[in-house]
Amino acid sequence: MYKRQLYIQLEAEIRQALREKKYLPGDRLPSEEKLCEQYQVSRITVRKAIQQLTDQHILEKHRGKGTFVSTPSRSVDLKEQSGFTNYLSAIGHKSHHLLLKKELQPSDDFLCETLSLQPNEPVCYVQRLIFEDDSPLALDEIYISSLTYPDFLDRITGDISFYELLTNYYNVSRGESVCEIAVRIANAEQASILHCQAGDPLFLLQKTCFAVDGTPIHYSRSLVRGDRISYTIRTQNLNTQFISNINLSLIHI
Repeated sequence: MYKRQLYIQLEAEIRQALREKKYLPGDRLPSEEKLCEQYQVSRITVRKAIQQLTDQHILEKHRGKGTFVSTPSRSVDLKEQSGFTNYLSAIGHKSHHLLLKKELQPSDDFLCETLSLQPNEPVCYVQRLIFEDDSPLALDEIYISSLTYPDFLDRITGDISFYELLTNYYNVSRGESVCEIAVRIANAEQASILHCQAGDPLFLLQKTCFAVDGTPIHYSRSLVRGDRISYTIRTQNLNTQFISNINLSLIHI
């Protein structure tokens, strides 16, 4: 009982420090050893208090780096097509990408149908990790025709926005997008990449973007941390035309 009271008391102390802005979103907490010294408690007590706050998404553990104050969830309008880079910049946050993989792949039946490709037509595949400030936000996969967009793999880097590349280099005018949202549960590999806990909810966004003439531009699949982003759906009166075609589903794995 006494130990339980100690870790609850320590949890309250850390909450108070956060309210007093001694630690800001994204800040790293002192090490377990320093917290033990500061609050005169055992390492077990510190770990229990940290775990409680982590389970409530107030803190987050980054493997090999330590424990950090979580960044508040952001709300994204599904009608917005500017991408994560421009969105985060608009709200005053830095965004950068870490390219994990880029390669040519043969198109399968799904991509042929989705992007109007010929069987086995090569597609550019890009996998990248998107950061908000210094914290991973989303794991992004992009598929785009290598014939329609030559040199794409050479031009996509970690420093350039995907949509800016399409607009500025390929002179593409984007029209509508169709976005399907599902919920996935993070497995161990995904949790390690996104610096969250295995079992945490992730948004799965599957989006097909079209040019103004209706030609498919790309298909993307993104896993987004559910504790960092929420999505807003705007609808119009039934007597007017819908702007977006949105399919919402909840999937348990």
